Amino acid sequence: MVERWHAAGVSAVVAAELADTPQVGALPDAVTALPEHGVVVLEGVFGAGKSLAAERQHQRDIAAARADAQAPIPGRLAAQDVQGSLIDAATRAAAVLGDPAVRGVRLIVDGLEEPGPIRGKELLDQACSWTLSPAGARWRILATARPGLEVDEKLRRPMPALSADEAAALMDRLGGNGIAVHSQSGMVRSVLRQPLFAIIAAQIQRDHERLPNSPVAFLDALVTRALRDVESVKEERAERLLRRLAAVCVSAGGVAAAADVGSPGEVQVLLDTRLVVRRGDRRLAFALPVLEQYFAGQALLANGVLAEVVQSVELLDRWRYGLAMAIASSGWESARTVLDPLLRAHPGVVGWAVHEAIPQAEFEEEGPWPDLPADVVSQRLQETLDAPRTPPHGSWRAAPAGARWGRACQAALSPAGDRIFFSMGRNGPVTVDAFLEGNRLGLHILRRDGDHTPGLAIPAAHRWTEPRGVRPVTALFGAAAVEYAAWPWQKTLKLVASSLHTMCGLKDFDLADCDAYTKERLWLAAADLMKLPSRRFTPLRAEDVHRALCYHLYGEPGSLPVRSGFGTRFTGYQAELLRIEEELGSGRWADADGLLHSPYAVPDQRLIRPRYWVWDAYSPEQLRLRTEQVLTAAVEIYTALVDTWFPQLKPVLGLASAVPAALTGELYTAPPGGKDAYEPPGLRLSLYSSPSSSVTVRLVPSKDALYEPVPATARGSRPTRSPWARPSTPVLSEPEIFGDAPAIDYAYAWLHEDLHRLHLTERGPRTIRTGLP
Repeated sequence: MVERWHAAGVSAVVAAELADTPQVGALPDAVTALPEHGVVVLEGVFGAGKSLAAERQHQRDIAAARADAQAPIPGRLAAQDVQGSLIDAATRAAAVLGDPAVRGVRLIVDGLEEPGPIRGKELLDQACSWTLSPAGARWRILATARPGLEVDEKLRRPMPALSADEAAALMDRLGGNGIAVHSQSGMVRSVLRQPLFAIIAAQIQRDHERLPNSPVAFLDALVTRALRDVESVKEERAERLLRRLAAVCVSAGGVAAAADVGSPGEVQVLLDTRLVVRRGDRRLAFALPVLEQYFAGQALLANGVLAEVVQSVELLDRWRYGLAMAIASSGWESARTVLDPLLRAHPGVVGWAVHEAIPQAEFEEEGPWPDLPADVVSQRLQETLDAPRTPPHGSWRAAPAGARWGRACQAALSPAGDRIFFSMGRNGPVTVDAFLEGNRLGLHILRRDGDHTPGLAIPAAHRWTEPRGVRPVTALFGAAAVEYAAWPWQKTLKLVASSLHTMCGLKDFDLADCDAYTKERLWLAAADLMKLPSRRFTPLRAEDVHRALCYHLYGEPGSLPVRSGFGTRFTGYQAELLRIEEELGSGRWADADGLLHSPYAVPDQRLIRPRYWVWDAYSPEQLRLRTEQVLTAAVEIYTALVDTWFPQLKPVLGLASAVPAALTGELYTAPPGGKDAYEPPGLRLSLYSSPSSSVTVRLVPSKDALYEPVPATARGSRPTRSPWARPSTPVLSEPEIFGDAPAIDYAYAWLHEDLHRLHLTERGPRTIRTGLP
């Protein structure tokens, strides 16, 4: 605590006084009602005081263990330091003080997001699975995390901001003027209600300087004062050493060997800044994790992205928060040095970093806002949105950075990119006409006719009422985070994410060469054509289906195809319908009797009561077989979707980057009950590394078996090819296997989740519980 407060500018004496006052930084009333057992995630932005609150809770856990020899064992781990299984690491640490199996554990896990969102989610899933099992029933795990990690709402406890009076009292105590909490603009007031920034603000006020208006600007001010106070060396040299230390710490996982940073004299310079502390005799670390990320961002801005970072997905994962900090603190032009080498190599990572760097703005009447003329606003958005279908030869280097972002975004999503941009009405060159009023953006995108766009001559307010030929293709109105110079990239990402979200929801990517996909689509089309009720699997005569499809497509024999989609369950492009018609005509998918069958095991139970659940129609073995068949097909379809439509994103898509892998499922189905009994089947899926891909589902005898620890062969075993790979920790859900196209639903849900993790879709899927972390 003392180190962190001292790094924020508080004197060592005052920092010690604060540390000795238990009420300072204690868990607020809103989150003090912690459960006796289970998992709680204390979530807050950086600077919100969540790590300090967790430390105070750890002190209380220690006091309880000192007072009662049978009380749970207190423990604390930094998420970034945990290798392998969180539970194994916590058990080893707790065993020094007693038997965790007998007493249980009160565990603090700090900085769940610091090792990266995927690893953080893996640690969280390990914690949840363990505390649901009988062996972990006496454990309570309190974790801290920034927003953005996928956390169940039942586990989340938002870290509340300080009240205005609390923030003012803190600033007054540290020699500042708490009146600022009430007198500044709304943007500054919101920043000051985070403890870290209230502390920094007090130091700024003591120097009689104006308060900044964004979190990154407050960090700039903190660093400026820390470097100014280093008397032994020039500020420029100290800053260079801090950037070097950050680069080593990020690549090494949070700490650096002093010898890797510089000479003893240079190490002393770093310690004199008070931003850096020792960890043991020979290692160094930043006193505040956010300072490591800040200087990592400064290193990227100063030196660009190293080639080895661009080439290594694992290294890039460690640098992602530094990348976000660089974008947040850069100017419009300086961001080029960071974004240029990444745009074509890893645009998905850039999308994540842009989303992380630039917050969603809320409209406020007061500023201060940058004074950007309409032509500059239009030009910058034009650069980020200009994405011709086929860039001219050699234009990658000649185009502005923003234009390369738009083109790289489309190229990186290729071949899906062409369809995404086409769905946005972007099937040709466009012109941007935009303006800012304060932080309120008005944006029109219009089709370009050569060098002339007639719509620009029409007042913006009247365009949508004009003849269709001059209406904008797209219009966007709302607040923009214009205090961040890179905000146009955010708007580009938002447009792409909106379109891709819609296309994933519509399952709009055809697969011509995937048998699992073709089988399911063929059966769905046949069932819809023949008016077969949903979830009925009566075999259909292939000749009848082919005749009905030909009539739908052509009307009269010999006519050109005139229709595409039909019915309510099956819709498709004309090209897919023509392919299905050809497949049906070939007789490939019919059996010896000329019948088409559902691709999966069908109900085998005779139901005599009038009311029943869909799973009652299956015996346990038939349900297991159908589940395994559907999941096997889903993996095949998901793999084909990625390989066909998103091949360049494969290294950073969670499930795709884990392949080959073994997917194992434990399925529980309740014995038959009364007519009103409702106990759906339970399915636990685990994913772990394997020389070849496989899917296996087995029946378990009881529901409790779904909560038992995963076998050692699976637990903690994760493919090491990419840190973006999905965690191995099992997740419990109901099997979603009874729909008309269950494997396609699973495959699209997995793809949708993976894209959403990169913020390439607006939201995750809502129609299916995927059963994978």
